[in-house]
Amino acid sequence: MARIRSVLGTIEGSAGGITFASRGGLNIMRQKVGSNNSSTPAQQNTRSRFKKLADLFRALSIPIRKGLMPQGSVSAYNRFIQQNFYNTSADALGVASVDYTKLVLSGGNVEPLSRVAAVLDPALGKVKVSYFDNSNGNSALDTDAVKAVVINKATGRVVAAADEETGRGDGSIELEDDTLVGVQPADLMVLAFAYRADGSDASATTQVQVA
Repeated sequence: MARIRSVLGTIEGSAGGITFASRGGLNIMRQKVGSNNSSTPAQQNTRSRFKKLADLFRALSIPIRKGLMPQGSVSAYNRFIQQNFYNTSADALGVASVDYTKLVLSGGNVEPLSRVAAVLDPALGKVKVSYFDNSNGNSALDTDAVKAVVINKATGRVVAAADEETGRGDGSIELEDDTLVGVQPADLMVLAFAYRADGSDASATTQVQVA
């Protein structure tokens, strides 16, 4: 924006790409900026991937808020998007997909879970997630809570544990839902992490294929 002190008096209106206005006895010159409604394939690809992650954040918001606490001005949502944008892709039709084998729900200095395994009982619609108690009194505390979720890779459906938290020393957690009845184990991925009981820190995410 330029301000012009003119001997010509007040200048108003537009000329080409320049707009003139008068304010407080000064002539003010602005360049007109046209609207940008472009929608290139690259832009469509990016928008589709962002929308996929936004939808996934809504489905996983409770675990994510425990695993990716805000850092300064960076919210849990923004951390999730930053961590996972490159774990997404979109096809030629703009349909986005997620690589659940790399999906990040958590991160920090807490010791990750050890020897994580997951087994489906398709008749009961139950996935049992087991892990080793690797408490060491330092980076892995026996008071650390454990959060686990099951994601159906074919549908994107999320099954999370009840609000009651399971601890590092418990060794297992069960996730049960009618939507898991009759599902093929190959379609299911478990994402699990440990976090401090006071919510101050979390471990990296462990991704496990359900057997």
